[in-house]
Amino acid sequence: MPKTTTQKAYLKLILAIVAWAGVYHSANYLVKTLDPYTTAFVRYFIASIILVSIVKIRRGKVVDVPLFKANWILLLNIGIIGIGLYNIAFFGAEQRLSPQMVVLIFSFSPCLTALLASIFMRQRLGIGGYLGLLIALSGTIGVINFANPSCGQYFCLNMFAHISSGEIYALCLCTLSAIFSLLNRVATERNIDSLTITTSAAVFGCLVLFIMLLAFGDYQHIFMQSFKFWLAMAYTAVIGSVMAYFWYSEAIKNLGVANVVVFLNGIPFVTILIGVVIFGEPVALTTIFCGAVIISGVILTNFMIQHDDASKPNNT
Repeated sequence: MPKTTTQKAYLKLILAIVAWAGVYHSANYLVKTLDPYTTAFVRYFIASIILVSIVKIRRGKVVDVPLFKANWILLLNIGIIGIGLYNIAFFGAEQRLSPQMVVLIFSFSPCLTALLASIFMRQRLGIGGYLGLLIALSGTIGVINFANPSCGQYFCLNMFAHISSGEIYALCLCTLSAIFSLLNRVATERNIDSLTITTSAAVFGCLVLFIMLLAFGDYQHIFMQSFKFWLAMAYTAVIGSVMAYFWYSEAIKNLGVANVVVFLNGIPFVTILIGVVIFGEPVALTTIFCGAVIISGVILTNFMIQHDDASKPNNT
């Protein structure tokens, strides 16, 4: 691969990571101005229009009818879980917690994905994989415990007695992300391309969010928002939900999944860095320590999975 192509791929990967890290801050601002249901719907209404337009331009048609007929149940579930319910949990957590808390709790999701894959997809973890999962879980518990004034230490026996609603939303976010990842894997195994998966998920998810908007949202205030709100929404919907996806896909295409996935572990620290440098948010040493514990566990789990895959026969 030419050196310039590799450099561009790494640049796009960095842009994707920074974009996703920034979404934690923009989302936190949005839900302080508008309710989570309305905010989530507007985000994916905009993203859906853009994605459908891209599919139409690239392929000359919006829907591959045979492919859709054969996989509509799977694509529907990906949209409901990966976009609809996920965004309700995401904005619900952002409304109640700081961006750094949300991203640190969410960073446990790769380990939860590996655990569910070992249960439902017979993916082998091994002792090292389970050890990494326990390390990451202990870091997540530490984040929650240190954040609560009634605990203030790494472990508390009554952890579940003082867990907040925001932390419950963030843990639901992890679970939904893990399920979404498994469904995405199934779709990939059926040879459904990533653009089709992403666009279908966005459209179906947007329909779910529209129902939630009508039931619980304050949609009358959508057009009463300030220019700053729409600027943050444009960043979240266009940069964070569409452009970052294409940058990430391009990086995978040129660098390979194994090389790219490692960089995703930097999102929590980039999120914290943005908060400190741009927004002047304080960050405790305990937060950094727990974040490092989580990422260490995630890296160990991913390493053991990749090592196990590489050691399998006929792995070419």
